[in-house]
Amino acid sequence: MPAVSGPAAVTRESSSRFVTVGGTRLHYHEAGTGPRVLLCVHGGAPGASGWGNFGTNIAELSQHARVLVVDLPGYGRSDTIDLAGGKYRPCADLFAAMLTELGIERATVVGLATGGAVAIAMALDHAERVDRLVLVSSAGGVPLFTTTPSEGQKAIRSYYAGEGPSREKMRAYLRMMMYEPALVTDELVEERYLESVAGGEGRRAGAESAGVPAEPLWQELERITAPTLIVWGTENRVQGFDNALFLLQRIPDAQLHLFKRTGLWVPHERAEEFTRLVLGFHAGRPTEPAPAPA
Repeated sequence: MPAVSGPAAVTRESSSRFVTVGGTRLHYHEAGTGPRVLLCVHGGAPGASGWGNFGTNIAELSQHARVLVVDLPGYGRSDTIDLAGGKYRPCADLFAAMLTELGIERATVVGLATGGAVAIAMALDHAERVDRLVLVSSAGGVPLFTTTPSEGQKAIRSYYAGEGPSREKMRAYLRMMMYEPALVTDELVEERYLESVAGGEGRRAGAESAGVPAEPLWQELERITAPTLIVWGTENRVQGFDNALFLLQRIPDAQLHLFKRTGLWVPHERAEEFTRLVLGFHAGRPTEPAPAPA
């Protein structure tokens, strides 16, 4: 079995990589080795990035797979791209090409929020590249009873408006986005705020593709052939868990795991359980999280 890096060796900087695809420079984090690949795609809220969304999970995940945590175009250290053709499919095409550039045939694609919709687009348009699909608090579905736009969507859309970004706005958003207030530390607020203003407000606002219509991926969910794990928190105030029920009903080979007392950011709020859940599904084992070691 190929050796993998120990958890202590995986840091933001040691795992940092760049790849150029069709003239676009993408930034990603890589850890672990072996033939099985996990591609993690983060959400599109202000201050989001690959490491920011999945940094809590990458060390343990990389003990069992080759893990790529990519920055969406316009986020983190990735270039921006033209999203005039849609919010999700241009990114999906880019990430499929990224796999080709890295010599990877297939991957389990894990998508959070906006990244979930990108993952859906990959499963629809590049099915041969997607081994399994993990949708976490994903966009791309339809709310069955949640008001649209949701409380969280309003907060995201207003972050750059008015007086512009601020630490107070970021703290309020994080408190709304996660269930447990204690998780909203001063360090997290500062990290997300600084990330949200890096490169200028225009870059961040453009990354969320304001004014670009979202492709109606929900109309095509029945075409997804990859086995799919849907993961949600019942206290998600950005994408209500009724979206998860819609995805479950429409995707042919799907299963759903709901966490109580959990908001949108399941990989952070339920880090150990989420990591075990994804690893079990990635390996084709039952997805009930194993008990934590004594």
